[in-house]
Amino acid sequence: MISKENIYNNMIRMVKVPSVSGTIKEIQAAYKIRELLYEIPYFNQRKDAVKLVPLENDPFGRCIVTAFMDLNPDYQETIILTGHYDVVDVEEYGHLKDKAYDVEEITKCINQISLDEDSLKDFKSGEWLFGRGTADMKYGHALCIELLRHFSEEGGINGKLLYVAVCGEETNSEGMLRAVPFFNEFAAEKNLNYTALLLTECYMMEDQANDNNRYIHYGASGKVMPMYFIAGEATHGGEPFLGIDPNLIATEIYREMELNTEFCQHNLGETTPPPVCLKFQDLKNTYYISTPLYSASYFNIISIHMNPEEIMSKLIEIGHSAFESAIEFIKIKADKYEKLTGERPVTHSITACVKTFYELYCEVKETYYGDLDADIKKFAIELLEEKLELQDICIKIVKKLYELYKNKRPMVIVSIIPPYYPDVYMDKNEEKAHNLLSCVDEIIKYAEEKYGETLKMKDYYMGISDLSYTSLAKDMNFDKLFENVVGANMIYQFPKEDLKRFSVPGIILGGYGKDFHKHTERLNINYNFNVLPDLYVQLIKKIFNNK
Repeated sequence: MISKENIYNNMIRMVKVPSVSGTIKEIQAAYKIRELLYEIPYFNQRKDAVKLVPLENDPFGRCIVTAFMDLNPDYQETIILTGHYDVVDVEEYGHLKDKAYDVEEITKCINQISLDEDSLKDFKSGEWLFGRGTADMKYGHALCIELLRHFSEEGGINGKLLYVAVCGEETNSEGMLRAVPFFNEFAAEKNLNYTALLLTECYMMEDQANDNNRYIHYGASGKVMPMYFIAGEATHGGEPFLGIDPNLIATEIYREMELNTEFCQHNLGETTPPPVCLKFQDLKNTYYISTPLYSASYFNIISIHMNPEEIMSKLIEIGHSAFESAIEFIKIKADKYEKLTGERPVTHSITACVKTFYELYCEVKETYYGDLDADIKKFAIELLEEKLELQDICIKIVKKLYELYKNKRPMVIVSIIPPYYPDVYMDKNEEKAHNLLSCVDEIIKYAEEKYGETLKMKDYYMGISDLSYTSLAKDMNFDKLFENVVGANMIYQFPKEDLKRFSVPGIILGGYGKDFHKHTERLNINYNFNVLPDLYVQLIKKIFNNK
């Protein structure tokens, strides 16, 4: 029988671990999860069934935690239970930040900080638990661990369970990117057939104060971050027409990219927001009376039905258009200067040049004396060891590559930088997906009849989640996008070939929580401890029996 006391106590213990993403403390949550798993007799007697799988070249020494429960050797059908164990920091808690990891303590005193109307109502009700990681998402792991204990003792399923706890979701999903090749390798080793992936991430609510429904998502939005690196032609401030400022080209790119609704995608009643610029900078870091030589900017694009080839073509087209606009801008200014002075300013003839990162890399490699792959990887890892952000390392990689380019000229270089999340939507006609959704339909009816809870299916989880790495759209070609991901398999372990092979229907069925990443993050007691665990038990049984 499921024990809500076990779920509660394990969550309390996990929350106490301050596993802030991208810090040395993040790994402590992996050790805590292993400790909790070993308290289950099944795993205590089979300690080799629990593994810490390290991330490659990770500056924080992080790992994913895997636990395999083989209750019935006659069946190869396997359900994956997963979620992330990292959390965001606690600065928002102000003077209470030292108590943010103590659920019982922060739940008593959270009203010492300003609360909005809905948070205050929930605080007064006594029906919510506050604290960093309660909803996002230590509860999900406590639930998974209790499900493993329950089925190890009760049995009753014709299949196997594979629990995988991942790190880094709040940064670049490094953990799930490591998990994808693990899934493929482990399936081959054990001859497994993955029938479903259940992500225990708490669902997001659009109207958290008034929406009494619970949600199950079977698709996830994606995210792509194109970067434009611009190499200009520096000139003395007294001879402004003898060069081209990369900021000018970058500005034209900004004008075309920012809030460009051509990048908005529509599918199944959802529309993505237009792109926004996340960083815009030149790379001149000291004062001298010359224009900058380099500039870089990158943008955020949310996707729900993105064709990778079309996106890359559009990004390249914008690069050309912006470069031409910058050249025309200089010409117009030169005409005005000539009209003002009577003399035509001396200018250089500049032709628009746009290359993808992959094109530039291939051209440099043709003439490079030595092993370019090894040298760039060494350069990138050295920067990673300095604990620079991945995005800043990517800028430096492209700059380094351009500096090695022999035929230098003003140029726009188009690339994709981490993190990249494919949008995902299961094919309902595929047998495994059809079976999973049939079981979910039964669970929705069960929740209404037994608990009076209204669960609804939603097509897309519109926040970023690890569900994005459960499959790739079979009718789309990702090669051109993948080959332009900067730092792939150097500082960003992007398993493009494994992603092409890995495919499992997945859903997000998580707890009822509110205000992720805020000091008012909280978890509903009744639904999460009295309802959802039973729904999971019933769902897992139905998936195995419905195969």
